[in-house]
Amino acid sequence: MSDFFSVWTLIRVSGFLAFYFMTLSLAIGLFSSFSIMKKKKARFLSYHQTSGWYGLLTILFHILLIWQDQYVPYSLRELFVPFMAKNEPLFSGLGTLSFYLFLIVIGSSDFFIKKMGVKKWKKIHFAVIPAWIFMLVHGLAIGTDSSEPWALLIYLLSSSFILVLLFMRIVESIMLHQPIGRNNTHK
Repeated sequence: MSDFFSVWTLIRVSGFLAFYFMTLSLAIGLFSSFSIMKKKKARFLSYHQTSGWYGLLTILFHILLIWQDQYVPYSLRELFVPFMAKNEPLFSGLGTLSFYLFLIVIGSSDFFIKKMGVKKWKKIHFAVIPAWIFMLVHGLAIGTDSSEPWALLIYLLSSSFILVLLFMRIVESIMLHQPIGRNNTHK
């Protein structure tokens, strides 16, 4: 097998691809939640769900490749039980927790939303934020390319973009729930 298609190369590529898809899904989800996007929300929902599923499938591929890796072997137990890996247990565990949180969010969104109701689903859906953060920390800490300038740039730009969208969403939420110009300190 050529170096381009080696297990090690595919592990690295699938990790970055999973990060890309999950970042895209999170960004689309945040963007579509702005009040000005109400009329276009249905269009964005499809992109949001599709990129999330691509990300989840890419994570599964990443896990399968890690299991097959001969250089840094992982057992199934190390892959699926958080913090049990011999190699970088903390950061491997964050990757495992990230996978489970993404799985819960995507599974609940596509299969159980009607059974749980929107209110409970929204609470579960917020788990995507720690899932994405765990994925980011996992990639930065044990990704073999993470110290490369191009990889750091990807992480920096992605994180900055998500933080800006999240900040804007929080500000909008505060502004919509608290009327502008109303001062509660004076009667």
